[in-house]
This record gives sequence, C-alpha cells and structure tokens, in this order.
Amino acid sequence: MTLVVLLAPGDLGQVRALPAPRRLCTSLSAALGELRRAPPGATLLIVTPDPDLDWTALKEQLRPLRTRLITCGPAAPPGVRHAPTLDAALPLLTARPAPPGADGPPPGSPLTGRADPGAPLSGAPSADPTPPALSGASGRAPTLTLIGASTGGPRALQDLLRHLRPRGAIVIAQHLSEGFSDNLTQWLGTLTGAPVLSASSGEPLRPGTLTVVSGTHATLSGGALHLHAGQPGREYLPSIDRLFQSATTWRAPVNALLLSGMGDDGAAGLAALHAAGARTAIQDPATATVPSMPAQALARTRPSLLADLRGLRSFLERHA
Repeated sequence: MTLVVLLAPGDLGQVRALPAPRRLCTSLSAALGELRRAPPGATLLIVTPDPDLDWTALKEQLRPLRTRLITCGPAAPPGVRHAPTLDAALPLLTARPAPPGADGPPPGSPLTGRADPGAPLSGAPSADPTPPALSGASGRAPTLTLIGASTGGPRALQDLLRHLRPRGAIVIAQHLSEGFSDNLTQWLGTLTGAPVLSASSGEPLRPGTLTVVSGTHATLSGGALHLHAGQPGREYLPSIDRLFQSATTWRAPVNALLLSGMGDDGAAGLAALHAAGARTAIQDPATATVPSMPAQALARTRPSLLADLRGLRSFLERHA
C-alpha cells in the first residue's frame, strides 16, 4: 500500500508511528503529485486539515486515482474517514481498503469524530520531537548538508543514514532514472530516524528532514529547492554540480559530501563550495564501488575530509 501523508511542517516529527513506506508532503499540490505517480489504491492521510479545504473538489480529484482518504485531527469533515489522533488512525491505515465510493467510516466504527482517542497502540514507537520550522523570529536558514552520489550510492547511503537524526536539512542528489526516485525515498524512509521527503519545487527546506532529488535537476535559492526538467538519457539527472554550485550563496553553514559514482559530476561543484568556505568531504576512492567521481573531485580540490564510510558517518553526526 502506498501511503501519502499531508501535514504541516511543524508536524513532521510525529509520523514515526505510521506504517512504512510513506511519502511525506507539506502541500496539497505535492501530495496530489505523489498520488498521481502511485499505483491505484493509495491512501491519503491528511493530518489536521486546513479548515478552508474544499472537500468536494478534493474528492473529485481523488476519484480517478482510486485513492482512500483519511483525516486526523480535532474536527471530523463530513463524509470522510476520520480519527482524532495519529494513534487512533493506525487501525484505519492498516485495515483492508473499503470498496471504491465508500467514503465514510465503516458502520459501527469507533474511528469517527466522536471516538475516544484511547491509549497508544502497544509496541508503537513514540512520536518524535517536532522539528523546528525553517523561519522563526530570526528567519535564519538551517544548516545545509548536500550529498551527491551515483553508481554505488544507495549502498553508501544505507551506511551513512541508518538511524541518523540530523539537526539541519539534508538534500540527497542520487543519479537515478525518474521512475525509481519514489522507491529510493521510501527505502531511505525505512532506514533513518528522520522524515524523508521527495523533492517538491518551491518547498522550503526544514531542519531535521532529508529531501531526495532524483530524475530531475534541482537548485537552491530563497531557502527552498527548485526543480528543473532535464533530458533523461542524455545527461546526469540530477546534476550534482548544478545543485552544489547553487548552494554557494546559502545563508547558513553548508556541508557537502561526494560519494561513489561514474564520471566527474560533482567535482566542480564540490570545489566551488570548498572555495566558498563550506565543509567538504569525499569518499576515499579505494572504498567506493565506482571510484571515478571521488577521484575526479580529489584532482580538483583538497577536501576538509577524505574518509571511508565510517569516517563520513562521523562527519554527518558532528555537522549535519
């Protein structure tokens, strides 16, 4: 089952109890985009819906996608399956989907707006502390960590990100065809203790989250990621160089890591970031599945750190 969760940025830390794989979105347009790419029969969970949401229009958009709609929060929208808390929503999410057109709760279900929230399910993980919003009174951008990888990258990411709890925002640029990017996001979401998001153009980067870019170009400006169409089969997608170079004007500390891969993508961008004062780290080519990208980067710059995956993991724990 594909689970797409729409929630406010401040609620990102509360979703660890939800079943994986899950795709987290902070805007309705991003959630609808995920649902259009998902197989039929996906579930959309909306946490604390916007009181001005047009439910009739939303149901019309979901109908051709055969999407099951569930809400969670203090108010129960009419004709929509609803639970007052995330803990109470778990039985709805794990139950077999109702036949198409059955928009309301099952007969006799306690999971309506009148349900008793009850106690947390036995054995369910406790909710995480809520990550801070991007802009508070200071309006400062979060510490940014960029990770670029190609062939051999997923294996390296598994070692680097398992149970990692970043304090800043992490953006991962992994060379993959577009059809596999959602799978990468879901898989990473099962490894790390932080929310893992698919990149959505214009969405601000949030502390304590990981954002995956794959199958499209991405640049950074104004505290947000911006996506740009590329030419599949004719160029690297995403361009690690382009992403790294766009971060030279980021108004907060920047870390950049370049991992295993074929070719030289990321070498010029890492050199530019290093010259701009960023902390930079390169995987030791001798430990990389494909050493070309790390070797090309070493030919251009002397990084802050050259290390195997264990050393790079320590780097992330200290600085990300």
